[in-house]
Amino acid sequence: MVEDPSKRLRPATRSKDGCLTCRRRKKKCDECHPTCTGCQRNRLTCQWPTKEVVVRMRRPRRRQVLSDMTIPPELAAMVTVFAVPSPSMVRRLLDHFAKHGPMWLTSRMGNRRTAILSHLFPEAMESPLILHCVLMIAAKDLLKYDSSVELQASAVEYYGRAISGLREALSGEQSANEPTSDHNLLAVALFCLHESQNYCHNDQILPHLNAAAALLKPRLHMVAPNSSLRKFLVEMFCYFFSITAFTHSAHLSLSEARQIFEFPGLFEYLQSGSIMGTSQKVFFIVFRVALYLSRAEPTTFSDRRIYRDIVSAEKDLQNNQASFQVCGDMSAETINDGVTFELYRLACMIYLQSLIDESIAISASSIQEMVSSFVTHLSMLPPESASDGFLCWPMVIVGRCAIQQTHRAAISTKFKTIFDKFRSEIFSRNLTMLKQYWRDLERVDRNIMPNFSLAHGMRNFNDAVLMV
Repeated sequence: MVEDPSKRLRPATRSKDGCLTCRRRKKKCDECHPTCTGCQRNRLTCQWPTKEVVVRMRRPRRRQVLSDMTIPPELAAMVTVFAVPSPSMVRRLLDHFAKHGPMWLTSRMGNRRTAILSHLFPEAMESPLILHCVLMIAAKDLLKYDSSVELQASAVEYYGRAISGLREALSGEQSANEPTSDHNLLAVALFCLHESQNYCHNDQILPHLNAAAALLKPRLHMVAPNSSLRKFLVEMFCYFFSITAFTHSAHLSLSEARQIFEFPGLFEYLQSGSIMGTSQKVFFIVFRVALYLSRAEPTTFSDRRIYRDIVSAEKDLQNNQASFQVCGDMSAETINDGVTFELYRLACMIYLQSLIDESIAISASSIQEMVSSFVTHLSMLPPESASDGFLCWPMVIVGRCAIQQTHRAAISTKFKTIFDKFRSEIFSRNLTMLKQYWRDLERVDRNIMPNFSLAHGMRNFNDAVLMV
């Protein structure tokens, strides 16, 4: 008996009548005309295919998504072999981020340390872009310990997905009247974290910081969909931008960043934040110094207003000298916060001194007393402190005026300990730079050393890498 072809079961097909915007965003469309509910809710332009031609939205081929990335030849073949990482690999990467993410993101301790993940994982479950950014960071960091072929392919794959998704998201936000969430800002912040934790070159983080400034500035005037996430992102931006601007201000959008740093009430808003606890004031001062140095010649401040402001900042730091003494009943977090603030305060004081008094020598007793105090406070931190990932900048600044071997040894040891913990080349390269600087100091004539200018040591940062 021949079966009637008309009665054969045909496989169900997906509706092709949804709007182009929902198809592009891979969202279900309720097909309401002229504007579907999804586009109306997200304030997007609802576009429909013409009646003459039904436009079929095809997912870009994987090689097209990664075409503008520089992929080593030995990894190029892996992209097709492992185009979809296994569920076990995804679980492994998420476990790695859950374990190590707080170490990269915060100096908090105890429950407040793991609470940082409450800002990220809910967003990652809601947004594929954030999920891919998290997996990208975890995969690249795991490669420091495991160079398996599958892990290398996963790192390339998730970087490609993250960068492609970010470009599409930024393009969509640019065409909309105003941002509807903080996902794009969070994604850019995670790229900054990726470039610092998995450091390769200075230039990679700079465009992401400029993008973060452009995204954050209009958001400061809007009510945050998630206030705790917004506060975390603002604090993260202030830390990354201020420290990077210290050595690379010429490549950053300082005017946009200035409007963020000077936004009314921002400093009070960040008090006792998620990342640096009580040390936010120093970051605001570091940014002000970077802003001043971008306007004036490094060796002279003809603008008396700038000079007075720097003197005022130095006096402000003097008045904020840490008054605590470590006691037996103090919590570990209180000690960690106090010591971390003092390390940043001393480093900032030394640098401001080099700006205020051009004639002060590196061997001056006031400078060496601050170096000695810095090393003493550094020893108060436990071998694996929650602040370790944030100590690069103060150690480089103080290291540039360390002339005693015991002080240099203490700073070198701390750098090596932190590198063993993070495996980030930011620490190893800055230590290499410091050691070369110390060798250059050793060649200075002993008769000249007592008068060797502190300003000279503080200004010559041409060889510096990022200190975030």
